[in-house]
Amino acid sequence: MKLFTWNDILSILNGDTADEFLGGAKTGISVGSFDGLHKGHKLLIEKLKTACREKGLKSGVVSFSRPLPGIKHSSDYMGDLSTLSQRIALFEKIGLDFVIVVDFDDSFASMMGADFLNILLNVCNMEVLAEGIDFRCGYKGATDAQAIRYWANKNGVETIFMDPVYFREGTEEEERISSSYIRTMIQKGFFTTANELLERPYELDIATLRRAGYEKFKQLLPPDGLYRTENEKGELVRLTIKDRKIIELPECESVRFN
Repeated sequence: MKLFTWNDILSILNGDTADEFLGGAKTGISVGSFDGLHKGHKLLIEKLKTACREKGLKSGVVSFSRPLPGIKHSSDYMGDLSTLSQRIALFEKIGLDFVIVVDFDDSFASMMGADFLNILLNVCNMEVLAEGIDFRCGYKGATDAQAIRYWANKNGVETIFMDPVYFREGTEEEERISSSYIRTMIQKGFFTTANELLERPYELDIATLRRAGYEKFKQLLPPDGLYRTENEKGELVRLTIKDRKIIELPECESVRFN
């Protein structure tokens, strides 16, 4: 899997490098935070990969160094479900060909939706765009699905818009699968539900925490308590969380809440 930054894409756009994106290969792309990379995200990416296989395209995503809710709604935000390194590893595991990582700064936030899409078209050779039906892009999210379809029709780009994915948890009521709902489950200590929707155990990136420190570590910690977790080798790790911190960081790369 190839990893790019948004600055790499702008360098190609501005002619600062003679390199072509992926050697000029045609691509299919999905754009989003993909925090946690949960079941709904995976279904969307599988639709993208299927369309790309049928057309002989490279499949990839444009994602962000931080999930956008953590930037736009920081005052009431619980925390990230996954660190950037975790998400990149998950993207590679599910078989994507490339990932473009964007730092959501003022310059990117002020870009018009059509300009953003034109960069994906002209630099990344995008022929398929796959998104959730409520996806928006561009300045203040002004470019919605209807506007994207209009742009795509004009530019010969196939669009795939997927409806929300729901699940039932022991009742007849349906709950929409979303990163925010999974955050709520983890904050309440409901790991069975969270893990079902993530399709894997919730995992804390201890290596990133040790390297970054708590001030820069944005991953969501479960409620205060004593937990029996497993490290990356499957070994038992007793973890104590108090006042939004882990008491005595374990000597491992990560811990999983099974």
